[in-house]
Amino acid sequence: NVSFQQSFSEIFAMTATYDVTWRKPVFEFGEKASDALAILAEEANAAEMALYYNGLPGVEQVKIFRDFGLGSFDEKFLRGGSATTFRVNTSGYGHRLTLAMGLPFTNDGAVVLEAARIYDGAEYWISPIDTGTEGNIQTCWSVAAMQEDFPFQAECADDNLADLNDNSIPGETFVSMHRGIADLEKNNNELEDLLLFPTCDDLDLETSNRRSSSNDGPTNPTARYAEYFFEVGYDDEVLLCQNRGLGGNDCDYRDDGNFLDFIDRSNEYDGEDDRFIRLAQESTDFEDFCDLIVDANRDLEDAFTTLESHIFDWRNEIAHVQIHCGWHGDDWNGDDHYDDDHHDDVYHDDDGWMGGMHRE
Repeated sequence: NVSFQQSFSEIFAMTATYDVTWRKPVFEFGEKASDALAILAEEANAAEMALYYNGLPGVEQVKIFRDFGLGSFDEKFLRGGSATTFRVNTSGYGHRLTLAMGLPFTNDGAVVLEAARIYDGAEYWISPIDTGTEGNIQTCWSVAAMQEDFPFQAECADDNLADLNDNSIPGETFVSMHRGIADLEKNNNELEDLLLFPTCDDLDLETSNRRSSSNDGPTNPTARYAEYFFEVGYDDEVLLCQNRGLGGNDCDYRDDGNFLDFIDRSNEYDGEDDRFIRLAQESTDFEDFCDLIVDANRDLEDAFTTLESHIFDWRNEIAHVQIHCGWHGDDWNGDDHYDDDHHDDVYHDDDGWMGGMHRE
């Protein structure tokens, strides 16, 4: 780990043929992250990654390395400036190495080495990715690291909320290069705009004014939930409309009672990863919903301690991987051939064994 104070989580490791990650890549830029990668990035937990690949055709082995301590001293994460060495026995079709680890001092960052060639002396420098599964709000209570994990100079080390890990803030929805840790302390207004709920007063929902056309929003004066969700950006007619007209061009917006009944019965809108829906589910009526929003905003305003960029940020690649190879033992006879799709080479080991590598 060649960063300053950005730690690595437990490490997922896999040896496999090249086509495994060609068929089932760990990630693709611009595409939605898999659930397994999201869990690794948001929770610093590699177990789902192991389940995701274990047993697939072409996979030789999957492992999780999580012991970064020295002797009896146990380290939960691989800290900035630290290195770890582990051994992977591979033969036959273990042509490529894949590594993946979360960044516990980010909301949803990860480092991935995908399908790297395995040969003696191989060396790789890796930049972090943003999985896009969670908003980069960088608060103490929204990252995988716990309070005891923070370095002493970080404000989160003294924040009791740091033992929480709230992943409910929506992210970019696609994988991109990570932009690093922003200095949000200087831009608290931006953080407030991102985190605070628009209040009912902000949207003027205490009045009886309604739009003249249902195509522009609710016209029913009792459809205040529908109007609130419409105003904050929800456009799903299944959620907002009780009855849709022929051709789908008109909508009878759900009244408040119908709206609550719908989200109570819905499998899609269950509130698990949607804080707006969750507040609506907790409310008894729209006035109560408005009060819950005010209370939630008050709690959020008291929890705006964020991770410091001068401690946890980076500007370059932050992972350095080196591979050193040796034979398994005296019983190795060199009969296994190595099919690789990137190079032609012939090499000798110290005992004179010659192995052929050829392109398929």
